[in-house]
Amino acid sequence: MVKAKNNDMRRLENKNKACMIEGSDFTVCIDPSLPLLNLIGKKYTMMVLGVIGNRGIRKNFNEILNDIPYSSSTIISKRLKDLQDFRLIQRHDGEDGITYSLSIFGQNVRESLLPLLHLMEKTSLD
Repeated sequence: MVKAKNNDMRRLENKNKACMIEGSDFTVCIDPSLPLLNLIGKKYTMMVLGVIGNRGIRKNFNEILNDIPYSSSTIISKRLKDLQDFRLIQRHDGEDGITYSLSIFGQNVRESLLPLLHLMEKTSLD
């Protein structure tokens, strides 16, 4: 029993070490970001953020669906719901129907991801 408790304490200490990423002038715990990072890693999430954020105009469902090759209406609908739940996008019900735009938070997340995406594009290991 004591050994199990010591293992649990060691795991907690290691978790605390693992969640911390040190920058040049600050340290960040990644734990609060994990749900968002999980969503970003899901199929078509980045494409939906890209399509909605490009040119800063609202997009309707069909525009988003048509702009993402090989996607299905089911998965795009799910991603739009997920992105709304995380408050990355906003749904607008208007005279012209339903449209979507990035929230301020969504714009910030999208902007923050651009340097990583640019780096990956430059160093692609095709």
